[in-house]
Amino acid sequence: MSAQRPNDGAVTVGTRKRADRRPCGPGAVGTSNCEGFMTRPDRSRPSYATVSHFLVPTGHRIVRKKPGPKRLLSRKSERRTIRAVSVDALTSGQVVHELHLQCSARTVRRTLQAAGFLRYKRVSRKPSLSSDNTSKRLAFATAFIAKPMAFWHQVIFSDEKIWSCDGPFGSSQRWVDCRAKSSSYARRQQSGGGKVHMWAGMSLRGLTMAVFVEGGLNAVKYQQVLLEALLPFGLEMYDFNFTFQQDNAPAHTANSTKAWLDALGVTVLPWPARSLDLNPIENIWGVLPRVVYQKGRQFARVAELKAAVLAAWATEAQKYVVPLLESMPRRLQAVLDARGHHTKY
Repeated sequence: MSAQRPNDGAVTVGTRKRADRRPCGPGAVGTSNCEGFMTRPDRSRPSYATVSHFLVPTGHRIVRKKPGPKRLLSRKSERRTIRAVSVDALTSGQVVHELHLQCSARTVRRTLQAAGFLRYKRVSRKPSLSSDNTSKRLAFATAFIAKPMAFWHQVIFSDEKIWSCDGPFGSSQRWVDCRAKSSSYARRQQSGGGKVHMWAGMSLRGLTMAVFVEGGLNAVKYQQVLLEALLPFGLEMYDFNFTFQQDNAPAHTANSTKAWLDALGVTVLPWPARSLDLNPIENIWGVLPRVVYQKGRQFARVAELKAAVLAAWATEAQKYVVPLLESMPRRLQAVLDARGHHTKY
């Protein structure tokens, strides 16, 4: 008995050929070869398996992220890197050397930026506070927080500052054009270029005379400075009815200085140690260098530096006196809120 012929369009059992083959030849672009196997018409297009791999039942395409190159830092190395810069204050180059990383310092910086909670900025310079310092600061703020503004209008705030011919002290950051000549970089004079020690005071009624001190400041020189600048200003502006503020530098707290001020009848404000944020004249010291050293200016002679400082003190400092003095109640409240610790001022 002969085998039954398959119906048209059916696939023969045991073979891989289709009964409904399409014509082969150069004009047949497309679907099956001469033996019945499905082929891709264009090798530059993705295969059918690739297309089906990127399709879900709803017909939407799934965008898959490529794995990319191999990571240079493991998760553990990233945690060690973050700990090294945040706790040990290491630079990116020091991290590569200390942790023996097989990557560049630039890779370390990219890793730190990708963390999301690290930020490269200049660290503010603030004195460390002991428990005794915080308690005295808290006691001072508690005692003087209720003082009216009329009390602070009678206070003469004072401080010293060191000026250098080479530029402001401390680190500075700037973008440098590497195509320019070497003169565009920071220059240093021989032997430091020279520096001067300056004393000045401020109150609501004006600025005292700025006095330059040669060499270090001791008790004898300090008393001479007060005799030249503080006493004439206090007599002219306040008829000697003022309160004098000074920090706790050795020349200020020397027994001879205390006895000298007591003999003259000068009332001294009991000032807590390490309290730069409570002295408003410190903010003026932050503004004047921008004027004196603007555009990276440096000075070849100390006389030129003194002239520039005196000009900035006479023209720029007066603009900030009133708002700084009016901030005293807010400064004291900030110390209370911080429980004696550092404040934003």
